Amino acid sequence: MDVRTSGARAADARAPGAGLPAAADGPPEPDALAAVLGLHPDDLPDGLVVADETGRVTCFNAAAARITATRPADAVGAPLERALPLEDLDGRRWWTLTDPYGGLATRVGQPERNLLLPGGREVLVSARYVRDHPTGPVRRLVVSLRGTEARRRTERSHAELIATVAHELRSPLTSVKGFTATLLAKWERFTDDQKRLMLETVDADANRVTRLIAELLDISRIDSGRLEVRRQPVDVAAAVRRHVQALTAAGHCAERFLIRVRGPLPDLWADPDKIDQVLGNLLENAVRHGEGTVTIEVAPAPARPAADGPAVEGPAVERTAVTVSDEGPGIPEESMSRVFTRFWRGSKRGGTGLGLYIVKGIVEAHGGTITVGRARGGGAEFRFTLPVGTPAYLV
Repeated sequence: MDVRTSGARAADARAPGAGLPAAADGPPEPDALAAVLGLHPDDLPDGLVVADETGRVTCFNAAAARITATRPADAVGAPLERALPLEDLDGRRWWTLTDPYGGLATRVGQPERNLLLPGGREVLVSARYVRDHPTGPVRRLVVSLRGTEARRRTERSHAELIATVAHELRSPLTSVKGFTATLLAKWERFTDDQKRLMLETVDADANRVTRLIAELLDISRIDSGRLEVRRQPVDVAAAVRRHVQALTAAGHCAERFLIRVRGPLPDLWADPDKIDQVLGNLLENAVRHGEGTVTIEVAPAPARPAADGPAVEGPAVERTAVTVSDEGPGIPEESMSRVFTRFWRGSKRGGTGLGLYIVKGIVEAHGGTITVGRARGGGAEFRFTLPVGTPAYLV
Protein backbone atom coordinates (compact mmCIF):
# COMPACT_ATOMS: atom_id res chain seq x y z
CA MET A 1 0.00 0.00 0.00
CA ASP A 2 1.29 3.46 -0.86
CA VAL A 3 0.99 5.47 2.36
CA ARG A 4 1.15 8.71 0.40
CA THR A 5 -2.37 8.16 -0.79
CA SER A 6 -4.21 7.63 2.48
CA GLY A 7 -3.92 7.70 6.25
CA ALA A 8 -6.84 5.29 6.71
CA ARG A 9 -6.39 2.02 8.54
CA ALA A 10 -7.22 -0.27 5.67
CA ALA A 11 -6.75 -3.96 6.20
CA ASP A 12 -3.85 -4.17 3.76
CA ALA A 13 -2.16 -1.28 5.60
CA ARG A 14 -1.58 -3.60 8.53
CA ALA A 15 0.85 -5.75 6.60
CA PRO A 16 4.39 -5.60 8.02
CA GLY A 17 6.08 -2.45 6.79
CA ALA A 18 2.89 -0.68 5.73
CA GLY A 19 2.68 3.00 6.66
CA LEU A 20 6.45 3.30 7.08
CA PRO A 21 8.99 4.67 4.60
CA ALA A 22 10.74 2.17 2.37
CA ALA A 23 14.30 2.04 1.21
CA ALA A 24 15.19 3.20 -2.29
CA ASP A 25 14.87 -0.32 -3.72
CA GLY A 26 11.24 -0.64 -2.59
CA PRO A 27 10.83 -3.02 0.38
CA PRO A 28 10.65 -1.65 3.95
CA GLU A 29 13.88 -1.33 5.88
CA PRO A 30 14.66 -4.21 8.27
CA ASP A 31 14.60 -1.91 11.29
CA ALA A 32 11.24 -0.38 10.37
CA LEU A 33 8.68 -0.51 13.15
CA ALA A 34 6.04 -2.39 11.20
CA ALA A 35 8.53 -4.94 9.89
CA VAL A 36 9.89 -5.74 13.34
CA LEU A 37 6.80 -5.52 15.55
CA GLY A 38 3.94 -5.78 13.12
CA LEU A 39 2.46 -2.54 14.46
CA HIS A 40 0.52 0.00 12.47
CA PRO A 41 1.53 3.65 13.07
CA ASP A 42 -2.00 4.32 14.30
CA ASP A 43 -1.34 1.90 17.17
CA LEU A 44 1.19 4.31 18.67
CA PRO A 45 -0.06 6.48 21.57
CA ASP A 46 2.02 9.49 20.45
CA GLY A 47 1.84 11.39 17.21
CA LEU A 48 4.20 10.10 14.50
CA VAL A 49 5.13 12.13 11.42
CA VAL A 50 7.73 10.82 8.97
CA ALA A 51 9.18 12.78 6.04
CA ASP A 52 11.42 11.37 3.29
CA GLU A 53 14.67 12.73 1.94
CA THR A 54 12.82 15.38 -0.07
CA GLY A 55 10.96 16.71 2.98
CA ARG A 56 7.57 15.33 1.99
CA VAL A 57 5.41 13.55 4.56
CA THR A 58 5.14 9.79 4.10
CA CYS A 59 3.44 8.90 7.39
CA PHE A 60 0.96 10.84 9.51
CA ASN A 61 -0.67 8.63 12.11
CA ALA A 62 -4.01 8.99 13.89
CA ALA A 63 -2.50 10.48 17.06
CA ALA A 64 -0.76 13.17 15.00
CA ALA A 65 -4.07 13.92 13.29
CA ARG A 66 -5.80 14.25 16.67
CA ILE A 67 -3.10 16.50 18.13
CA THR A 68 -2.80 18.78 15.10
CA ALA A 69 -6.43 18.64 13.90
CA THR A 70 -5.10 17.82 10.42
CA ARG A 71 -6.46 14.99 8.29
CA PRO A 72 -3.86 12.38 7.29
CA ALA A 73 -5.06 12.63 3.68
CA ASP A 74 -4.17 16.35 3.70
CA ALA A 75 -0.76 15.79 5.30
CA VAL A 76 0.61 12.74 3.49
CA GLY A 77 2.49 13.82 0.38
CA ALA A 78 2.67 17.47 1.43
CA PRO A 79 5.89 19.31 2.36
CA LEU A 80 6.67 18.95 6.06
CA GLU A 81 6.54 22.72 6.63
CA ARG A 82 2.97 22.80 5.34
CA ALA A 83 1.72 19.59 6.93
CA LEU A 84 3.23 20.46 10.31
CA PRO A 85 3.53 24.28 10.53
CA LEU A 86 5.30 24.70 13.84
CA GLU A 87 6.54 27.89 15.50
CA ASP A 88 8.68 28.41 18.56
CA LEU A 89 7.48 30.46 21.51
CA ASP A 90 8.94 33.60 19.90
CA GLY A 91 6.84 33.14 16.76
CA ARG A 92 9.67 31.95 14.49
CA ARG A 93 8.98 29.21 11.93
CA TRP A 94 10.50 26.08 13.41
CA TRP A 95 11.55 24.15 10.31
CA THR A 96 13.14 27.25 8.78
CA LEU A 97 14.98 27.88 12.04
CA THR A 98 16.26 24.31 12.52
CA ASP A 99 16.76 23.46 8.81
CA PRO A 100 17.04 19.67 9.31
CA TYR A 101 17.93 18.95 5.68
CA GLY A 102 20.43 21.75 5.13
CA GLY A 103 21.89 22.26 8.59
CA LEU A 104 24.92 20.74 10.25
CA ALA A 105 25.54 17.21 9.03
CA THR A 106 26.55 16.07 12.52
CA ARG A 107 23.15 16.70 14.06
CA VAL A 108 21.08 13.63 14.97
CA GLY A 109 17.84 15.33 15.95
CA GLN A 110 16.06 17.78 18.21
CA PRO A 111 15.29 17.23 21.91
CA GLU A 112 11.72 17.51 23.10
CA ARG A 113 10.48 21.07 23.48
CA ASN A 114 7.32 23.14 23.55
CA LEU A 115 6.27 24.43 20.14
CA LEU A 116 3.13 26.09 18.83
CA LEU A 117 0.65 24.92 16.23
CA PRO A 118 -1.55 27.38 14.30
CA GLY A 119 -3.91 29.06 16.74
CA GLY A 120 -1.35 29.02 19.54
CA ARG A 121 -1.93 25.42 20.65
CA GLU A 122 1.09 24.00 22.47
CA VAL A 123 2.56 20.63 21.54
CA LEU A 124 5.65 18.74 22.67
CA VAL A 125 7.88 17.95 19.69
CA SER A 126 11.04 15.89 19.30
CA ALA A 127 12.75 14.87 16.07
CA ARG A 128 15.26 12.30 14.87
CA TYR A 129 17.38 12.70 11.74
CA VAL A 130 18.05 9.35 10.05
CA ARG A 131 21.19 9.24 7.89
CA ASP A 132 22.88 6.42 5.98
CA HIS A 133 26.15 7.37 7.69
CA PRO A 134 26.95 9.90 10.45
CA THR A 135 27.66 12.90 8.21
CA GLY A 136 25.49 11.94 5.25
CA PRO A 137 22.34 13.70 4.09
CA VAL A 138 19.09 13.21 5.98
CA ARG A 139 17.29 10.25 4.42
CA ARG A 140 14.33 10.31 6.78
CA LEU A 141 13.01 12.73 9.38
CA VAL A 142 11.01 11.17 12.22
CA VAL A 143 8.95 13.55 14.37
CA SER A 144 7.19 12.63 17.62
CA LEU A 145 4.26 14.72 18.89
CA ARG A 146 2.71 14.71 22.35
CA GLY A 147 -0.01 16.78 23.90
CA THR A 148 0.79 19.00 26.87
CA GLU A 149 -2.11 17.87 29.09
CA ALA A 150 -0.02 15.55 31.30
CA ARG A 151 2.69 18.18 31.75
CA ARG A 152 0.08 20.80 32.57
CA ARG A 153 -1.43 18.50 35.21
CA THR A 154 2.01 18.06 36.76
CA GLU A 155 2.60 21.80 36.70
CA ARG A 156 -0.79 22.43 38.31
CA SER A 157 0.01 19.85 40.98
CA HIS A 158 3.32 21.57 41.73
CA ALA A 159 1.60 24.96 41.81
CA GLU A 160 -1.02 23.63 44.22
CA LEU A 161 1.70 22.18 46.42
CA ILE A 162 3.54 25.50 46.51
CA ALA A 163 0.33 27.41 47.26
CA THR A 164 -0.61 24.97 50.03
CA VAL A 165 2.83 25.15 51.59
CA ALA A 166 2.83 28.95 51.46
CA HIS A 167 -0.61 29.08 53.07
CA GLU A 168 0.21 26.54 55.76
CA LEU A 169 3.52 28.22 56.64
CA ARG A 170 2.18 31.77 56.73
CA SER A 171 -0.11 31.32 59.74
CA PRO A 172 2.31 29.65 62.19
CA LEU A 173 5.26 31.80 61.15
CA THR A 174 3.19 34.95 61.61
CA SER A 175 2.27 33.75 65.08
CA VAL A 176 5.87 32.88 65.97
CA LYS A 177 7.13 36.21 64.70
CA GLY A 178 4.41 38.18 66.49
CA PHE A 179 4.81 36.53 69.88
CA THR A 180 8.61 36.57 69.88
CA ALA A 181 8.69 40.23 68.82
CA THR A 182 6.19 41.10 71.56
CA LEU A 183 8.12 39.22 74.23
CA LEU A 184 11.43 40.80 73.22
CA ALA A 185 9.98 44.30 73.23
CA LYS A 186 7.82 44.10 76.36
CA TRP A 187 9.21 41.21 78.40
CA GLU A 188 8.88 42.98 81.76
CA ARG A 189 5.22 43.88 81.24
CA PHE A 190 3.95 40.29 81.15
CA THR A 191 3.33 37.94 84.03
CA ASP A 192 4.92 34.52 84.13
CA ASP A 193 1.62 32.89 83.13
CA GLN A 194 1.28 35.18 80.12
CA LYS A 195 4.86 34.48 79.05
CA ARG A 196 4.27 30.75 79.40
CA LEU A 197 1.10 30.92 77.29
CA MET A 198 2.85 32.82 74.50
CA LEU A 199 5.87 30.51 74.54
CA GLU A 200 3.61 27.43 74.44
CA THR A 201 1.88 28.93 71.40
CA VAL A 202 5.23 29.56 69.73
CA ASP A 203 6.29 25.99 70.50
CA ALA A 204 3.07 24.54 69.03
CA ASP A 205 3.38 26.63 65.87
CA ALA A 206 7.03 25.66 65.48
CA ASN A 207 5.99 22.00 65.73
CA ARG A 208 3.39 22.63 63.03
CA VAL A 209 6.05 24.04 60.70
CA THR A 210 8.32 21.08 61.47
CA ARG A 211 5.55 18.60 60.61
CA LEU A 212 4.84 20.35 57.32
CA ILE A 213 8.51 20.28 56.32
CA ALA A 214 8.67 16.58 57.23
CA GLU A 215 5.60 15.92 55.04
CA LEU A 216 7.21 17.72 52.11
CA LEU A 217 10.39 15.67 52.49
CA ASP A 218 8.34 12.47 52.61
CA ILE A 219 6.46 13.44 49.44
CA SER A 220 9.75 14.18 47.68
CA ARG A 221 11.14 10.76 48.66
CA ILE A 222 7.93 8.94 47.69
CA ASP A 223 7.70 10.63 44.29
CA SER A 224 11.34 9.91 43.51
CA GLY A 225 11.24 6.32 44.84
CA ARG A 226 13.85 7.12 47.51
CA LEU A 227 11.78 6.45 50.63
CA GLU A 228 14.00 4.29 52.83
CA VAL A 229 12.52 1.58 55.05
CA ARG A 230 14.69 0.53 58.00
CA ARG A 231 13.14 -2.74 59.10
CA GLN A 232 13.16 -3.75 62.75
CA PRO A 233 10.89 -5.99 64.86
CA VAL A 234 7.69 -4.02 65.52
CA ASP A 235 4.94 -4.81 68.00
CA VAL A 236 2.11 -3.19 66.08
CA ALA A 237 -0.47 -3.89 68.81
CA ALA A 238 1.69 -2.07 71.36
CA ALA A 239 2.13 0.79 68.90
CA VAL A 240 -1.65 1.09 68.56
CA ARG A 241 -2.09 1.19 72.34
CA ARG A 242 0.60 3.84 72.62
CA HIS A 243 -1.15 6.08 70.09
CA VAL A 244 -4.50 5.67 71.83
CA GLN A 245 -2.93 6.58 75.18
CA ALA A 246 -1.46 9.72 73.59
CA LEU A 247 -4.88 10.71 72.24
CA THR A 248 -6.57 10.19 75.61
CA ALA A 249 -3.79 12.17 77.32
CA ALA A 250 -4.54 14.98 74.84
CA GLY A 251 -8.12 15.15 76.12
CA HIS A 252 -10.06 12.61 74.08
CA CYS A 253 -12.40 10.29 75.95
CA ALA A 254 -10.86 6.85 76.52
CA GLU A 255 -14.25 5.19 75.98
CA ARG A 256 -14.22 6.39 72.39
CA PHE A 257 -11.49 3.92 71.43
CA LEU A 258 -11.87 0.16 71.07
CA ILE A 259 -8.78 -1.97 70.41
CA ARG A 260 -9.14 -5.53 69.18
CA VAL A 261 -6.12 -7.76 68.78
CA ARG A 262 -6.74 -11.14 67.21
CA GLY A 263 -3.72 -13.30 67.77
CA PRO A 264 -1.36 -14.85 67.69
CA LEU A 265 0.29 -12.27 65.47
CA PRO A 266 3.32 -13.17 63.34
CA ASP A 267 6.56 -11.30 63.93
CA LEU A 268 6.43 -8.05 61.97
CA TRP A 269 9.56 -6.47 60.52
CA ALA A 270 8.95 -2.86 59.55
CA ASP A 271 10.22 0.67 60.06
CA PRO A 272 8.86 1.60 63.52
CA ASP A 273 8.95 5.36 62.93
CA LYS A 274 7.05 5.08 59.66
CA ILE A 275 4.48 2.66 61.13
CA ASP A 276 3.95 5.21 63.92
CA GLN A 277 3.42 7.84 61.22
CA VAL A 278 0.81 5.68 59.48
CA LEU A 279 -1.06 4.86 62.69
CA GLY A 280 -0.93 8.45 63.91
CA ASN A 281 -2.36 9.77 60.66
CA LEU A 282 -5.18 7.22 60.42
CA LEU A 283 -6.20 7.67 64.08
CA GLU A 284 -6.04 11.45 63.84
CA ASN A 285 -8.29 11.34 60.75
CA ALA A 286 -10.77 9.03 62.52
CA VAL A 287 -10.93 11.32 65.55
CA ARG A 288 -11.09 14.57 63.59
CA HIS A 289 -13.43 13.58 60.76
CA GLY A 290 -15.30 10.60 62.18
CA GLU A 291 -17.81 10.17 64.96
CA GLY A 292 -18.71 7.61 67.62
CA THR A 293 -16.39 4.78 68.57
CA VAL A 294 -13.06 4.46 66.79
CA THR A 295 -12.24 0.77 66.42
CA ILE A 296 -8.70 -0.40 65.76
CA GLU A 297 -8.32 -4.07 64.91
CA VAL A 298 -4.99 -5.85 64.52
CA ALA A 299 -5.06 -9.37 63.11
CA PRO A 300 -3.06 -11.78 60.97
CA ALA A 301 -4.10 -11.61 57.33
CA PRO A 302 -4.41 -14.58 54.96
CA ALA A 303 -1.10 -15.34 53.32
CA ARG A 304 -0.85 -14.64 49.61
CA PRO A 305 1.79 -15.50 46.96
CA ALA A 306 4.95 -13.45 46.99
CA ALA A 307 4.41 -12.64 43.32
CA ASP A 308 0.96 -11.68 42.15
CA GLY A 309 -0.53 -13.15 39.00
CA PRO A 310 -2.34 -16.37 38.20
CA ALA A 311 0.55 -17.82 36.22
CA VAL A 312 3.25 -17.04 38.80
CA GLU A 313 3.99 -19.28 41.71
CA GLY A 314 5.78 -18.16 44.82
CA PRO A 315 6.08 -18.83 48.53
CA ALA A 316 3.20 -17.68 50.71
CA VAL A 317 3.87 -14.40 52.53
CA GLU A 318 2.43 -13.90 56.00
CA ARG A 319 0.84 -10.54 56.59
CA THR A 320 -0.48 -8.41 59.42
CA ALA A 321 -3.60 -6.32 58.87
CA VAL A 322 -4.58 -3.17 60.77
CA THR A 323 -8.09 -1.76 60.38
CA VAL A 324 -9.17 1.67 61.66
CA SER A 325 -12.88 2.46 61.46
CA ASP A 326 -15.33 4.96 62.92
CA GLU A 327 -19.08 5.51 63.09
CA GLY A 328 -19.27 8.86 61.34
CA PRO A 329 -20.85 9.77 58.00
CA GLY A 330 -18.10 8.00 56.09
CA ILE A 331 -16.61 8.94 52.74
CA PRO A 332 -18.90 9.49 49.74
CA GLU A 333 -18.63 6.82 47.07
CA GLU A 334 -17.61 9.39 44.45
CA SER A 335 -14.64 10.43 46.61
CA MET A 336 -13.29 6.94 47.36
CA SER A 337 -10.92 7.01 44.38
CA ARG A 338 -9.41 10.35 45.47
CA VAL A 339 -8.79 9.63 49.14
CA PHE A 340 -5.08 8.81 48.69
CA THR A 341 -4.34 11.67 46.29
CA ARG A 342 -2.62 14.90 47.24
CA PHE A 343 -4.67 17.66 48.87
CA TRP A 344 -7.75 15.51 49.50
CA ARG A 345 -9.40 16.82 52.66
CA GLY A 346 -12.91 15.41 52.51
CA SER A 347 -15.91 17.46 53.52
CA LYS A 348 -14.17 19.13 56.47
CA ARG A 349 -11.33 21.53 55.89
CA GLY A 350 -8.17 21.38 57.92
CA GLY A 351 -4.67 20.01 57.51
CA THR A 352 -2.63 20.00 54.34
CA GLY A 353 -4.42 17.11 52.64
CA LEU A 354 -1.07 15.33 52.24
CA GLY A 355 -1.30 12.82 55.08
CA LEU A 356 -3.13 9.96 53.36
CA TYR A 357 -0.95 10.35 50.26
CA ILE A 358 2.10 9.84 52.48
CA VAL A 359 0.43 6.94 54.32
CA LYS A 360 -0.13 5.11 51.04
CA GLY A 361 3.47 5.74 49.98
CA ILE A 362 4.82 4.37 53.28
CA VAL A 363 2.65 1.25 53.20
CA GLU A 364 3.58 0.50 49.59
CA ALA A 365 7.28 1.08 50.36
CA HIS A 366 6.93 -1.79 52.87
CA GLY A 367 5.42 -3.99 50.16
CA GLY A 368 1.95 -3.67 51.65
CA THR A 369 -1.43 -2.43 50.50
CA ILE A 370 -3.98 0.03 51.87
CA THR A 371 -7.67 0.33 51.05
CA VAL A 372 -10.58 2.51 52.08
CA GLY A 373 -14.22 1.51 52.38
CA ARG A 374 -17.35 1.82 54.47
CA ALA A 375 -17.36 0.41 57.99
CA ARG A 376 -20.20 -1.68 59.41
CA GLY A 377 -21.25 1.27 61.53
CA GLY A 378 -21.49 3.47 58.45
CA GLY A 379 -18.25 5.40 58.91
CA ALA A 380 -14.94 5.25 57.07
CA GLU A 381 -12.75 2.15 57.28
CA PHE A 382 -9.05 2.15 56.42
CA ARG A 383 -7.27 -1.19 56.25
CA PHE A 384 -3.59 -1.72 55.54
CA THR A 385 -1.64 -4.95 55.41
CA LEU A 386 2.10 -5.44 55.75
CA PRO A 387 4.24 -8.47 54.89
CA VAL A 388 5.93 -9.79 58.02
CA GLY A 389 8.84 -11.80 56.67
CA THR A 390 12.33 -11.38 58.07
CA PRO A 391 14.52 -9.16 55.86
CA ALA A 392 16.71 -11.09 53.42
CA TYR A 393 19.93 -9.75 54.97
CA LEU A 394 19.03 -11.44 58.27
CA VAL A 395 18.04 -14.82 56.83
